[in-house]
Amino acid sequence: MLKRYAKCPVCGKKTVLNVPPNVLDGAKRFPLSVKVKHHDHYFYINLDSQGSITDILSPELVE
Repeated sequence: MLKRYAKCPVCGKKTVLNVPPNVLDGAKRFPLSVKVKHHDHYFYINLDSQGSITDILSPELVE
């Protein structure tokens, strides 16, 4: 499990993300966008090929 820290763009609270290492398996392109559920809302993170967060996106920017 990869521990990553992020500030939620929706509520502004810091959170610890436990990113499973297999989330990168099968990815054909990077950065890889991953939807993160946070309390009663969600946001997206972009991961590079090493599992590091390259960007944190609010749902409005992705959908």
